[in-house]
Amino acid sequence: MCRALRAKNKFGFINGTLTKPTDLTDPLYDAWERCNDLVVSWLHNSINPTLKSSIALVDNAQQIWTELKDRFTQQNGHRIFQLKKALTGLQQDTDSVSVYFGKLKTIWDELIIYDPMPNCSCGKLVVLLDRYKRDCVIQFLMGLNDSYNITRDQIMLLDPLPPINKKFSMIQQQEMHHLVLHGQPSADSMALVVNQPYPPYKPFSRPTQPPKRDRPFCTHYKIQGHTLDNCFKVRNAQAPICKHCHLKGHLADKCYKVHGYPPGHKSLSWLSFWGKRLQAARSQL
Repeated sequence: MCRALRAKNKFGFINGTLTKPTDLTDPLYDAWERCNDLVVSWLHNSINPTLKSSIALVDNAQQIWTELKDRFTQQNGHRIFQLKKALTGLQQDTDSVSVYFGKLKTIWDELIIYDPMPNCSCGKLVVLLDRYKRDCVIQFLMGLNDSYNITRDQIMLLDPLPPINKKFSMIQQQEMHHLVLHGQPSADSMALVVNQPYPPYKPFSRPTQPPKRDRPFCTHYKIQGHTLDNCFKVRNAQAPICKHCHLKGHLADKCYKVHGYPPGHKSLSWLSFWGKRLQAARSQL
């Protein structure tokens, strides 16, 4: 919000530098009122609708900003603790050097916002800045993978240590060197392999039937597979029709003429009898 107000040259209406003219005949009075109403409308449209009722009657942009700031400003200690904890455990792992450095840079920038460096005009602040930059360099080198041990040792021997952006460039060059010359996969390719959204392989298996004790049981025919309520043989339901043989009593997925007869079925003996008769008749011809 502050960035947007600075871009519109309206930040002075909330920090108190552009105060309201006291003289009604001042030529800037109407212009100030118009710009103040514009900033107030921006603030109303930028906050949660549930909060609008509490500031609906306030016409001054600075009063609205101060009231919201006093109401919702929180201590930064908890957030600083979270950022430093994340910074301590941050490692490169499967990330590329650029991604790993981007994560570090994001945490460093946010820490500077919550815990800024003090303003100093005596020149002693330069020592603190140098120590802060050195700590950033060490933090970056600590989180690198073991494949960068040689380059890391060479950098640590330099006095003074190069800037953090310079070291990032050196590590990134080594990453490209491994990829181009030695044919070793870089952290980018390894990360792509790890992050591929392929589903795990599952071997094909036929759907299992429920246990016999859980299958429905017909109390009329004393068999499993259906219940008395949907038994078509006692006319409690309509008999199914097979689409293959067009006979009633079964479906095509259980038709013997499609899947074969089970061993010992009476139709097998009948077919075997007529098969022998036909073979004997052919032998007599």
